[in-house]
Amino acid sequence: MPKLNLTSHKVLVFDVYGTLVDWESGIYNSLKPLFPKNTPREEVLEKYAAAELDLQMKDPSVAYSKILDLAWMRLSGQVDTSLSCGGTAAVTEGGEGIGASSSAVTQQYLDLASSMPPTSDAERFGASIPTWEPFEDTVQALHRLKERFALVVASNVDNRSFDGTHDLLKSKTHEARKSMYPTEAPDSPFSLILTAQQLNAYKPDPRVLETALQQVSSAPRSLLPHPSPPWAVEAHEVLVVANSLLHDIEPANLHNLNSVWISRHEKNIIGAKPDLKERGVWTWRFETLGDLADAVDQEIISHGAA
Repeated sequence: MPKLNLTSHKVLVFDVYGTLVDWESGIYNSLKPLFPKNTPREEVLEKYAAAELDLQMKDPSVAYSKILDLAWMRLSGQVDTSLSCGGTAAVTEGGEGIGASSSAVTQQYLDLASSMPPTSDAERFGASIPTWEPFEDTVQALHRLKERFALVVASNVDNRSFDGTHDLLKSKTHEARKSMYPTEAPDSPFSLILTAQQLNAYKPDPRVLETALQQVSSAPRSLLPHPSPPWAVEAHEVLVVANSLLHDIEPANLHNLNSVWISRHEKNIIGAKPDLKERGVWTWRFETLGDLADAVDQEIISHGAA
């Protein structure tokens, strides 16, 4: 059996928040005033993660910024029923989405609301996503990796919030680096961006990854973002790169895809699953994205010397 190499793959499918961006610091710093002074960081983040996942699964058509808004209200003991304003929508095998029309109406409402200045602490939390900082190694590593692979985003986020994050991940310094595939902009590392808002589904729904695989295949869905012409990449040529065992690594495992766990020294709380860690469901593990980029460079050097 041939040796499995990182460089055997053509596409890296990235989780963003937790893998590339230090979202837990942003979330914790915003939420800690809601809890007693000495509440451990882990407890704050665990309670947020439970609220977030519950809200996402109840109505995946709701924009992520609104999910944060509602999570704040729930954790602060306030009552809000606005989650019921839209129909549930999820990506399907045959169509672009279930309940697409009601979801579109809901999203238009949320887009309009998100364009207005936040007026409450809950809304300010929802609007804070673009301020969450990338990890120190992220930007340089992404722009190194784009020289070898097509980098694809599959993220639990709304379009408007990701626009702000995307700006933080662009790099004028690395713009001259040659990309293996065309990117969204010369200073962007990404060749394809898929958000929960576009897919009407939140990970760990396995259909998110299924849709990402279809969009890089020879027959992408025309109404969702896709390369033109199609890349015609096979599933075995796709590598999932993520920090969350729950949201990304386990779905990759269920799809028989190779994966890289960016463990971030196991400091992250959201998406951690002790049972999945015990089983070692990833193909490779690196502490940082920079370590992954180093390993790819080493493979290229080794193959060149062989």
